[in-house]
Amino acid sequence: MTALEAPGAPPPTRSYFLAGTMQGARTGSDLVDQTYRERLTAAVLARRPGAVVNDPGVVMAEWLAAHPGARPAHAALADRAVLHHDRLAPELRELTGLFHRLTELAAASDVCVAWLPGHEASMGTAAEMLSAHRAGRTVVSITDMRQNLAVLSCSTVILPDLDAFTDWLDAGGDTS
Repeated sequence: MTALEAPGAPPPTRSYFLAGTMQGARTGSDLVDQTYRERLTAAVLARRPGAVVNDPGVVMAEWLAAHPGARPAHAALADRAVLHHDRLAPELRELTGLFHRLTELAAASDVCVAWLPGHEASMGTAAEMLSAHRAGRTVVSITDMRQNLAVLSCSTVILPDLDAFTDWLDAGGDTS
């Protein structure tokens, strides 16, 4: 508690970034089931009603809807042997810029929640976790990957499942 906070005052609004596998090792537009995002959002908001939840899944879906040429340009990459970033279609350069903005948002959020069930790694999630870690943010990984060096190195706490995450929130783990 700082000198400016009154005893018994509600904690300041916190922000949560929902990192997690979208595409993983899949090709094209084949995505991992994204319903975990709704479950994480509900868990956070039920316990922190004023929280700001930054969901890159929503940001990405909105961006793709506004840029219909991005999906075909992305699909065409499968047929190219060599790629040079400066020669990508403009939509793809914008898409990679969005990726960088999302990793910056992970670093700007108070808590980065990384959903990595089973043992499927995600390069995008790793980049978001590293960005948040380097910014000194709390990184909560929900995963079985306790021996994955990226998870181990970037996580403040590693939890096994959603129930453990809600217990962690209930115990105030995100406010310390």
